[in-house]
Amino acid sequence: MIFRIELRRSIAPWAGLALVVFALAFLFLLSGPWWKIPAPWSANTTTTALWIRFLLQFLWPVVVGAGAIQGMRDSRSGMTELLGTTPRPAWHRALRLAGAVGALAALGYLVVFGVGVAEVLAHDGFVSAVFLPVLGVGVLAVVAGCWLGLAVGRLLPHPLTAPGLAVLTLVGTVLCWMSLERGLDAVLPRRAGPLAPALAEPRGSMVTTTVSLDVGQTAWFLGLAVTGFLLLSVQSVRARLLSLLPLVAGAAIALPLFPAEALTADSVAARKVCDGPVCVAELHRDRLAALAGPGREALAMLAKLPGAPTRVEEQIAPGSPIERPGRDPGVVLLDFQHNEELLTADASDLRVAVLSGAGVPSCEGPSAPSVSDRGARMIAAAYFTGELKPLPEYLRNWFKRQSGPIEQAWRQFRALPADVRFARIVALRRALLTCQGDPMDTLVPGALR
Repeated sequence: MIFRIELRRSIAPWAGLALVVFALAFLFLLSGPWWKIPAPWSANTTTTALWIRFLLQFLWPVVVGAGAIQGMRDSRSGMTELLGTTPRPAWHRALRLAGAVGALAALGYLVVFGVGVAEVLAHDGFVSAVFLPVLGVGVLAVVAGCWLGLAVGRLLPHPLTAPGLAVLTLVGTVLCWMSLERGLDAVLPRRAGPLAPALAEPRGSMVTTTVSLDVGQTAWFLGLAVTGFLLLSVQSVRARLLSLLPLVAGAAIALPLFPAEALTADSVAARKVCDGPVCVAELHRDRLAALAGPGREALAMLAKLPGAPTRVEEQIAPGSPIERPGRDPGVVLLDFQHNEELLTADASDLRVAVLSGAGVPSCEGPSAPSVSDRGARMIAAAYFTGELKPLPEYLRNWFKRQSGPIEQAWRQFRALPADVRFARIVALRRALLTCQGDPMDTLVPGALR
């Protein structure tokens, strides 16, 4: 009964509603990276959970600020001394208040995730239980943030407490997030990043949090939640100082556990599914039937090269669109995450994709291809098939309009003696494996000058 009263008269419903509205506004009103490759939030339930954790850099300050507003209720209403004379222990009242606010904030977080799951199902995405630790730590962080706000609001009942605490939380959360995000000039050390619940942007649809990160953050946010609840419950200065012990203990357990890299491969979504020498990840199992035949044909064509690859596999390692793709001399790696053209490619295009670069991927990031790199890999594929075709990659239509110099280089290459063409294809493969030299100059020196 008292719990229901707290639900009605406290800020709890509004805290949960604010979290839902802010989160869905970010997700659906902004064309953010969560809608784009390589990690759309509708591709995998784990990716959905990671993107919602990413948004906590903006949502957590809202939750903490809402808790602070509620924490000042007794002081604003002049009830502090009166409540202090009642026989009911202070922790009883604190439990019902903290439970109401924390429960509805956590419910709001789960509603946002539920919307994400609906998006995954609507887009025929991948569903697994790997998201549970990511989601669970997020829920715990939301509850801990609420209780921290309640405690600070109770201890510092000033009109500026709630906005000031929200701003400080936003600054601290963003600084922690920056230390996790690759490519940014971080202010805090990398191991301090997981002290806030926001995670770095997922660089692929087959990543999840590491076990050590989950355990460390669970210990940290559990300690934060207990400290927040104790500060909300106790009255004496000595008791308040002792209330900091769970926070200190949580930090002492968590900091050594925090890993250098917060994200790792999702063992379920990235599990190999093979048909002979051709493998894809479980996430893209539906592409195996289309790739198996063209993959075998391409491997047979490549077999005449020295040190030829013997397998075709999907690239599962996460990476940035500006990073150089991974390479392996014994394996042709196809990146279905960054190259959405492969998700709808037919048998002919898939064969060309395997043969491009003589079985070696580009040395450039997928978002910044050059005519030299892509043109040389197109010619390498045409060497085996006898037909120059655009590669099934990003900016394919743009390269069709830039095909003049590439077609001219292809004609020059075809005019060379057979043994010279073979030697230059071998040299191109070596150059792409080591990422040294200009690819087009390796095939046709001076063709693009």
